[in-house]
Amino acid sequence: MSKTSNYVQWLRSRVGRQKVFLVRACGVVRDGEGRVLLRRSPDFGWWGLPGGSLEPEERLSACLARGIRRKTGLEVEPARLVGLYTSPDFDVTYPNGDQVQQFMACFACRASGGVLLADQIAARNLAYFSPSALPDAPAWYRAMIEDCIANAPSASFRRGSPGSPTSKEHIIQLRQYVGRDQLIMVGGGGLVRDDAGRILFIRRGDDGKWALPAGSMELGERLDRAVAREVGEETGLVVHAERLVGVYAGGPTFKHTYPNGDQTAFVTTLFDCRVVGGTLRADNAESLEVRFFPPDELPPLAQAHAIRIRHGLVGREAAFFQ
Repeated sequence: MSKTSNYVQWLRSRVGRQKVFLVRACGVVRDGEGRVLLRRSPDFGWWGLPGGSLEPEERLSACLARGIRRKTGLEVEPARLVGLYTSPDFDVTYPNGDQVQQFMACFACRASGGVLLADQIAARNLAYFSPSALPDAPAWYRAMIEDCIANAPSASFRRGSPGSPTSKEHIIQLRQYVGRDQLIMVGGGGLVRDDAGRILFIRRGDDGKWALPAGSMELGERLDRAVAREVGEETGLVVHAERLVGVYAGGPTFKHTYPNGDQTAFVTTLFDCRVVGGTLRADNAESLEVRFFPPDELPPLAQAHAIRIRHGLVGREAAFFQ
């Protein structure tokens, strides 16, 4: 893919109309009266929050600012992560037949400059609305606005049904069309601790390195369920995701080339997880060994894992983001 290409257009040129994950960042921007800025979708005609689709190696905060600037004329800064909205309930089929499962990060934003696009206001495609009198808007945008106004200390991630995988090894299927080229992968890991506060790690089956139990989402499942599934497959433990520690993307830290040459740009997450069952064991495929380590005696780790663990041990309610 050319560095100047649009990722979604490039991916569609390879995979056609079939369902893929679409990573988006959108923002809740409010005026002095508390009204929410909405934009009418040119594809569907409904009203929604402004934002943009992620490009490989781009930070979500940069994607947010770029999308809102282009579509509204405003310069914004993200103040907090409202939540992640990934349920298959929020799947979309575009008028041209393109199918997506949305992976949406919503941020509460501060306007820091710029001027609303006059032509879009005149065409009635941009407007502020009272939260109590929203126009026709999809369920996920309404959920985002409700969560933003509720101002809970922790990020939302359970909106919509949890679903279940409708396909296996989505990434392997995509590789049939794109070869070794860079793909955006979505997923996450679990911060699992025992009663002594030790952290659970696996020794990976592909490169033998120590890492958090983690993996990719499959189509049809919500993010927190995907993380619980991956932890279970790799460690034998049944876990429940309690808190979203953070969401991470962008730059060399969150890209990876696998031993076989497959290139990826990760949109990854970390959840604080509680063990509710199971028996600790390695699966001898994805994990060769599973072990708890004290926080001050961790094994050698890639920077992407070290950053997330550091954030997880802080214990703050608000989610980290980049």
